[in-house]
Amino acid sequence: MDMEDLEKELIETRDSRYRIICTDGVFSMDGDIAPVDKICALVEKYNALVMVDDSHATGYIGKTGRGSAEHCGVLGKVDIITTTFGKALGGASGGAICAKNEIVEMLRQKSRPYLFSNTLAPGVAAASIEALSLLRKSNGKFSLDLKMKSDYFREKMKDLGFDVPNGDTAIIPVMLYDEYIAVEIAENLYENGIYVIPFSFPVVPKGKARIRV
Repeated sequence: MDMEDLEKELIETRDSRYRIICTDGVFSMDGDIAPVDKICALVEKYNALVMVDDSHATGYIGKTGRGSAEHCGVLGKVDIITTTFGKALGGASGGAICAKNEIVEMLRQKSRPYLFSNTLAPGVAAASIEALSLLRKSNGKFSLDLKMKSDYFREKMKDLGFDVPNGDTAIIPVMLYDEYIAVEIAENLYENGIYVIPFSFPVVPKGKARIRV
């Protein structure tokens, strides 16, 4: 999220033959949305490439659910987008890499997971294609619905006195700070039929333990 530092790195590496900036579109612990528009501007300025992992953005970020590039107004300017079929598209396994033909062709020759793994099960492939089709026809309905529910949950949790950071995504951290308390609360919730995951160091900084909803 630090564009000054990123520009500094690009200046320091200007003699390199290739540079590629890799970022999440939506960061998985806090739900922040990367400033993909500003990153793309630096990419153009310094002749680099950009790869965005949109696993936490595909399907509900952006007006029609096309992810962080759509949200930031730079659709078509991101060189490589990686994403999963396992989150907003329905919870199946597998994923995809979207890029220019030359990059895709190189990955088909070089990517070990592509060369040495079994293909997706036909049912998973069909379900993922159908999920994309539903998303395309929804005209943003699913994204808006999830946004309303996320905002509602944040508001009600804050009313109850919980420390919940502001945000624009469906990743909602409930800050508890103490890792033992986070684990204890998550276990208690599970016993009461609510499944959440506690996160503590080293996944998040020390003293920043939380439950992610």
